[in-house]
Amino acid sequence: MDKQELISALIYDVALEHSAIIQYLYHIFLIPDPEIVSEIEEIARQEMRHLKWFGQKIVQLGGRVNLDRAEDMISIGNSVAEMLQNNVFAERKAIEVYSSHLELAKDDSVKRLLERVINDEKEHAEEFEKMLSSAKENPPQMEGSPAADESTIKILNEFLKEEYQLIINYLYQFFHAKNWEYRDIVMDLAIESMVHMGKIGEAIGEMGQMPDLSRIDFSEQKSSSLAEQVKKDLSMETLSKDRYSKELLQNHQESVRKILDFINKQEDYHRHRLMEFFKRMHRFTIGELNDG
Repeated sequence: MDKQELISALIYDVALEHSAIIQYLYHIFLIPDPEIVSEIEEIARQEMRHLKWFGQKIVQLGGRVNLDRAEDMISIGNSVAEMLQNNVFAERKAIEVYSSHLELAKDDSVKRLLERVINDEKEHAEEFEKMLSSAKENPPQMEGSPAADESTIKILNEFLKEEYQLIINYLYQFFHAKNWEYRDIVMDLAIESMVHMGKIGEAIGEMGQMPDLSRIDFSEQKSSSLAEQVKKDLSMETLSKDRYSKELLQNHQESVRKILDFINKQEDYHRHRLMEFFKRMHRFTIGELNDG
């Protein structure tokens, strides 16, 4: 496997991790058993670390991360047992793919990374198998569908997709920007957007409805300069802030208003951090400003 083939393999590995994260998020939002949800959340966090490590390795090798996902690998399921069975399959498939890449990889650092991730995935598969066995013995019941206002669900799913888009944007910038301070900022914003997505998705699931984490635009967001990218980030955060503020004026139930208000205030701070960084950039030289 030459370097370009290795980069392509790692890009697919990123897609597998991305798909697993989305699958597990669906289950976190939909499964009512808090113990199962807690265990899946811990596994999902580990998959996020895997995605980060694979992405960083791609960049180290001279490639670019596109953050797409393997759509055919996402399986939700209709019952808790079916969901857990799908998760066992996802982990076993990941082990199979990563093992094949390990056999062909010549780069020692990549081999060590794959060995580490394979070991994690084997542990995840065993954990899901234990959860599955327990769920078969004492099947948790999926919650019914309480009355939910269709317009509220529609709005929440729109916000869910917007937060997902923000996460993808910030992760892409984290992998490819050269400015260390900007990379630190966007990783913080990505993590907080993940929290926002989690709160919105859980609210939709608690209403007995299906969160919408369908595919978004994963095309690369290239900018000619760091200054231009920060302007784009500010524009996205301003639009998001305005949307949350506007929705807070509507007659939503208290639990929904509480989530929207929490996120609205954090979006305001996101804009503040980006604006502070943008202002500091004007003290740099033109060359530094163009160093994306």
